[in-house]
Amino acid sequence: MLLGTVLLVFAKEDSQNNGFCWACEKANFRCNVARTPEVALECFLEKHHDLVIIDHRHSRYFDAEALCRYVTLLYQ
Repeated sequence: MLLGTVLLVFAKEDSQNNGFCWACEKANFRCNVARTPEVALECFLEKHHDLVIIDHRHSRYFDAEALCRYVTLLYQ
């Protein structure tokens, strides 16, 4: 039985990304991964995830704080 959905926003695949995916699967959450803010917003609008995790380690790929603000606005 799936408990909910998680959106992971990671600019690139690495051990952190894989660890979060693994943890979601173990906890029976459906996991979607987005590599760009545009894809993340489209995915969020389509599926209304219960939890969104945004990787802020590589700020040169996208503005994680701005993406967080957009997701918050869409959630309201």
